[in-house]
Amino acid sequence: MQPNNLSGSAALEQTEAVEDGTALIGSLTPAGTGNLSPAQKQAIAHKIGQDWQRISSAVAELFATGVPSNDPRTQQVVHEHYQWLGHFWTPDRASYLRLAEMYVNQPKFRHRIERRKPKGMAAYLRDAMTTYAWARLR
Repeated sequence: MQPNNLSGSAALEQTEAVEDGTALIGSLTPAGTGNLSPAQKQAIAHKIGQDWQRISSAVAELFATGVPSNDPRTQQVVHEHYQWLGHFWTPDRASYLRLAEMYVNQPKFRHRIERRKPKGMAAYLRDAMTTYAWARLR
């Protein structure tokens, strides 16, 4: 379904997903978007938001069903999160660990992660990101 065809709560969720996707990365601009038209930039923002919605929904489902944060299924979703961040920068271990802590310790980030998702998901994501960082990043 295209974002312009959404209505009601689905449209709100799509708008929030775009807001979440851009808010979670701050004021960074995706690489290579400097010379794009406003419409092209908006399309990229929608894609980034959709990707964040997919990733955060997958994390929420894993969390809600009791899958451990170090389970390979969770680690695969965290890998997708790491790749998603590649729109903006490529974190090393230290910066990814700082981001993981920020997701829990900064109220605005924790609220965005847990809005419409299970409470405690930010800590679960932090734990999964920590496992990923120590296993896969330098």
